[in-house]
Amino acid sequence: MIHLLKHRLQHARNFLILLFGLLLLGCVMVVGSTSLLLYSAFLRRDQRKQNARNAITRTFRMYFGVLQSLHILHLDLSDLDSLLNDRGVILASNHPSLLDALLINSRLSNVVCIMKEQVLKNVLFGHGARIAGYIPNKSIRDIVNVAGEELKIGSQLLLFPEGTRTRTATVNKLQATVAVIAKRTGADVQTILIESDSGFLGKGWPLYRVPSFPVHFRVRVGRRFSPTDNVKQMVAEIQGYFEQELAHPHSAASYTKHCCGSMEAQR
Repeated sequence: MIHLLKHRLQHARNFLILLFGLLLLGCVMVVGSTSLLLYSAFLRRDQRKQNARNAITRTFRMYFGVLQSLHILHLDLSDLDSLLNDRGVILASNHPSLLDALLINSRLSNVVCIMKEQVLKNVLFGHGARIAGYIPNKSIRDIVNVAGEELKIGSQLLLFPEGTRTRTATVNKLQATVAVIAKRTGADVQTILIESDSGFLGKGWPLYRVPSFPVHFRVRVGRRFSPTDNVKQMVAEIQGYFEQELAHPHSAASYTKHCCGSMEAQR
């Protein structure tokens, strides 16, 4: 009886934590996007885009800082800092959860994302993304053209070659978009690997499903691929690399030790 009561209390606690985290994210995105729209009206056109990207980075860094301080999430994102000064590179990441783009943007402030067109048109969330120059996934031709312009001026292009969140144990079959853009623009493809000890907010994970907190995420910089004329071969090489790197996830114990140790080192 006591064990059952403890279990129910733990579940109730985790549910409240989940609700708080999601509501906070919604508030941050709505308030941040609206504020950015108003503030950008007073800036020159050439200042708006980078200002928006800087604001997005600060906002998500603050959000994740709150979640870490409350031990809702444990994050190891420090490896991304090695990419801060890299210009005109394609960032290709696996996609295990809804938080992936937010995690990367919280450390890198010169990122342009490829997003669903309906999200960019959203009246609540889309203002900031549009001001930041994020690219709608309308057609491969439009994506390649706009991506090429952004890469020429030194932006980092973030995309998820799986096309959707990961459904399999390691990584979905990759789309050719990443290799096509690399071929057309001559930009290198820098892989990013996101690992977690939970399926939290992954494909098929309902928003109301309660995980065991804290949830651990580790983001690390992987191999860099040079562009080639053979699109199929490049996609196959990147696919094989992701599968090899993600085939043996960290155990929960070692993962927790690594993340917590890393956080202590960053304080």
